[in-house]
Order: sequence, then structure tokens, then C-alpha cells
Amino acid sequence: MAQPQVPIDVDPETGIWRTDGLPMIYLPRHFLVNMQKAIETAIGADAYREILYTSSDLSALQWCRAEAKTHGLSAVETFRHYLKRLSQRGYGQMDITALDADAGTAAVTVRHSAFALGYGPEAGRTVCYTFEGSFAGGMRYVLETAGRAGTPICREVACAAAGHPECRFELSCEPVA
Repeated sequence: MAQPQVPIDVDPETGIWRTDGLPMIYLPRHFLVNMQKAIETAIGADAYREILYTSSDLSALQWCRAEAKTHGLSAVETFRHYLKRLSQRGYGQMDITALDADAGTAAVTVRHSAFALGYGPEAGRTVCYTFEGSFAGGMRYVLETAGRAGTPICREVACAAAGHPECRFELSCEPVA
């Protein structure tokens, strides 16, 4: 079954690529994987994971706000649309396998993760932590739209680079103190 095409508009004067009005950059997968490996070597995987979490969380929240406005989607539809777009852009095939918007909890599965494929199963550890902040930001949008307080927390609990058949993420909601 053919995947729907991702709309890409290229400005002939600036060369800026846009999808749904948002500026985009098209990169080869090995560039992102090699960059992650180099940064892990320089500052450590834990430090990089923390930096990625914060920046990805904010970026996902901003993306969801813009896309919901552009397409008139509900909060949950926007979160699903976010994962669909990530899937269409080559990050992996992402599915929400459980979602409780009221509780702020979810489970996300990623098959064929670009990072797990780039590291290979011999990595023997979770390497797809890039997605943790992204999924938390998507859930943050769901909570924000519902007017619900709480901080979404996402952790990778299984990774294909650690020998699992797929990568799995669990989201929970930390109450505001």
C-alpha cells in the first residue's frame, strides 16, 4: 500500500522547503545518526538525551499548535498527525498503541526507527531517546488543549538497537507540585 505523499513547497527565490507552511530541512538519515554519535562521544549520551528532550518537547508543542490551527484538528488528532508526519519523513513507523488523554498517559511504538537502524542491534542499548521529548511535547499539547495541568514524561522502554523487535515508549503525567 502506497503511503500518502508529504506536501513539500519549495520557494524558488530562497530555496526554503515548507510543509503545511512550516519551514523544513531535508537531511540524509546517516547525518542525524552520525551527529548523535559524535555528540554522545563529546558530552555523553545522558547529557545529550537531556538536551534533546527539552528541545524536542518544545518543538513538538510548537508544531502541534501550528498544525492544529492549519488543519482544524482536535488535540488527539493533532498528536496522531504529528506521528504520521514523523513516519512519513523517515524517522520510523510510529503508532500510538494506547492513549488516555484524561490521565495524560500513552504508549508509542516505533518500527524501523532511523536511529535503531543507524546504530544496529549491536549497540546493545536504547538509542532512540531523540523521540522521548517529541512524544512528551505531543502529549503536552493534548493536556494544554484540555486545560489540564501536569508534565508529560516519556521514556524509551525498549529499543531495536538493544535487540527488541521494535522501539517502545511510555508516557506518564507528573502532577504539578
